[in-house]
Amino acid sequence: MALADTRWLSGDIGIIDLNFQGMPRVIAAYVARTDDGAALIEVGPASTIEALIEGLAALGVEPDAVRHLLVTHIHLDHVGAAGLLMDRWPHANLSVHEAGAPHAVDPTSLVRSATRIYGDEMDTLWGEIRAIPAERVRPVADGDELNIGGRKMRVLYTPGHASHHVAYHDVASNWVFAGDVAGVRIPPSRMAIPPTPPPDVDVPLWHDSLSTLRAIQPDRLLLTHFGPVDDVDGQLSDVGRHLDDWVANIAALLASGADRDTLIAWLESRVRAQLSAAGDVASEDAFALATPYGMAIDGLVRYLRKRDER
Repeated sequence: MALADTRWLSGDIGIIDLNFQGMPRVIAAYVARTDDGAALIEVGPASTIEALIEGLAALGVEPDAVRHLLVTHIHLDHVGAAGLLMDRWPHANLSVHEAGAPHAVDPTSLVRSATRIYGDEMDTLWGEIRAIPAERVRPVADGDELNIGGRKMRVLYTPGHASHHVAYHDVASNWVFAGDVAGVRIPPSRMAIPPTPPPDVDVPLWHDSLSTLRAIQPDRLLLTHFGPVDDVDGQLSDVGRHLDDWVANIAALLASGADRDTLIAWLESRVRAQLSAAGDVASEDAFALATPYGMAIDGLVRYLRKRDER
């Protein structure tokens, strides 16, 4: 059943709530009308395909009209459904950063790495991951201007959360499909936090990417987790501030000998206290599902160890 958050945001850009693990406002996909059918920006995991199809129907978009898939990066909550969808829609193509494109064509190492993290929960969380024929994958790079059925999309390379992360600037609307680099914000909360999973969190690059987004002065950010944000400066500033706060405190805790469980408990307590102070306790579970505390700690600890080695 399509959720209330599945709606048109404008005349030609809509949001679909994928109801990840039965919870609203965790993962979004976006649909844009073009002169060449419809485009999906972010497709979610394979485990939410039926919610995606139902969402398209709720918006009045025929699934077979989808011709373009664009993903911000190759984490499974963003790209996992792409292989199955490409099998369903033989006329569609996939745009993904050039560093992520090989993993879309051959997801073996991607699945192997994810399985080490998620183990027996892989199928429940992410569903079936299928390879995509190379001729249907369009690698993109910073500065590319894509013509998506007459829509101009500028590619912005935005690493920090992931080395293969891009954002897409829809020129006509001046909106940016921001993926994860602009943070997690679960409505009705206004709190914005950085998702920091392993393996390639890079804090200086992340701040550079936030500056990249500021520089184009978008009117709206479209977050995968979750939804539209009009307070662009506030969102980006909060993400950077929380990122620096987490890094400083986790570094201090590591120096004092804290183990992983202690670090996770600190981060969970930090986030929950800040949500509670803002009166946003209803969003707690969705935050934890969108960016699990254990994964966030693993990504930051890996970053700090690599930084110290350098």
